[in-house]
Amino acid sequence: MTLLQMIEMLSDAKVDYVVVGGLAVALHGYQRVTMDVDVVLAMTPDNLRAFINSCKAYGLQPVIPVDIDSLADPRLLEQWFQEKGMLAFGLRGPETTSTVIDVLIKPRVSFTDLKRDATIIGVGNLNIPIASIDHLIAMKTDTGRSKDALDIEELKKLQEGPST
Repeated sequence: MTLLQMIEMLSDAKVDYVVVGGLAVALHGYQRVTMDVDVVLAMTPDNLRAFINSCKAYGLQPVIPVDIDSLADPRLLEQWFQEKGMLAFGLRGPETTSTVIDVLIKPRVSFTDLKRDATIIGVGNLNIPIASIDHLIAMKTDTGRSKDALDIEELKKLQEGPST
């Protein structure tokens, strides 16, 4: 699956989500390459069921050897976060070149705040909710990753607008 096919899958299943990470940075206008889709989901039982069922229908499987339904178990997610430092639950299609979709399990910004301040970007027939620049900066601050530091620098430039 491609990045846009994954977003279309979420849209078709009426999953409540916000795109974060590199794809959100790119959709804000910074020319950045990314190979995955990072999302924050509303972690309600109905929304998780819609997401899991859609993933199953498209043949997506967890990148770690666990059952996909584990994503709906908040106690298990908390255990993985505490014991293993797990930040995202990744899924991919059966092809080795398939795009990965990462569901952030403990985002630095709550889903409620992300959804409230999301920017809607139209791509073809899709309306994609992406995290605001402020929220992306907050999520990428102090991660220790050089690509996040570069993203923050570029996002701040986008915030300031074109220089005169």
